[in-house]
Amino acid sequence: MKLRGPTLDDVPAIAELIERHAQEVFGESEVSGDELRHWFGLPNIWMRVAEEDGRLQGYLDVLKPSDEAAWDIYVCVVLPEAAHALLAAVEEHAAEGVLHVVSQGADPLLPGLLGAEGWLPVRHTFRMLIEFDGDLPEPVWPEGIAVRPFRPGEERRVYEANNTVFDNGWFFEPYPFEEWLELHRGPSFDPSLWWLAEDGDELSGFSLNTWSLSGDPRYGRVGSLGVLPDYRHRGLGEALLRHSFRDFRKRGATRVGLGVDAQNETGAVRLYERVGMHVDRRNTTYEKVM
Repeated sequence: MKLRGPTLDDVPAIAELIERHAQEVFGESEVSGDELRHWFGLPNIWMRVAEEDGRLQGYLDVLKPSDEAAWDIYVCVVLPEAAHALLAAVEEHAAEGVLHVVSQGADPLLPGLLGAEGWLPVRHTFRMLIEFDGDLPEPVWPEGIAVRPFRPGEERRVYEANNTVFDNGWFFEPYPFEEWLELHRGPSFDPSLWWLAEDGDELSGFSLNTWSLSGDPRYGRVGSLGVLPDYRHRGLGEALLRHSFRDFRKRGATRVGLGVDAQNETGAVRLYERVGMHVDRRNTTYEKVM
């Protein structure tokens, strides 16, 4: 098993590897080749591929928002030997600190391999989903609140609000502003899908929506839903969700998904269930302290 840093020429092979794994584990596509090309341009990303006899058997990338943050690792493998090699490489690369790897759904390899190498399960997340098979209720906005599309030039305002909303979240680490922008500017990004709720001139909430990373035009994603502290417990989050669902359906989507911390303390899971979403995938975050 040989490891090396990938190039853009490897994108088709990496996309094929991820597609093969996604179809086996999830029964659907996960990431398009165009999205992968975008990853190659992200600031501070570290990537490795594992190959055997010239055939790709594993892919790994790492992002780290700040010196204090955990190393955020994505790994996709189809052979145990590839996982062993890639995990050893990332431990050597990180040298110290906290490492996190997410095992998605019913992955047949990763949980057992991580457990055997001393990684501990520390947190769970859900992918929640709604499929549009009936009426979608109109949103009911709290008194004094109006919703409008995002306007170019408001990026920093949204960035700062996002940091405020998720400041105490277990998974959240703020990226520097320019890196946050690059993370959002992939092929799935459509600024007309970003919705801002305002009380006069004051931002009260937001729903930063995108299309699926797979490029499926029928699958929308609520990438980041937030309500500022002074506006919570008034139904604004529910209204933003219902507005987003109706907007996606107008654009041809047949389903919408989002990710959520299963142990979220703000009642997010109950909110999503209330608007008709259900848990579609359970993921586990594994941790290792170097």
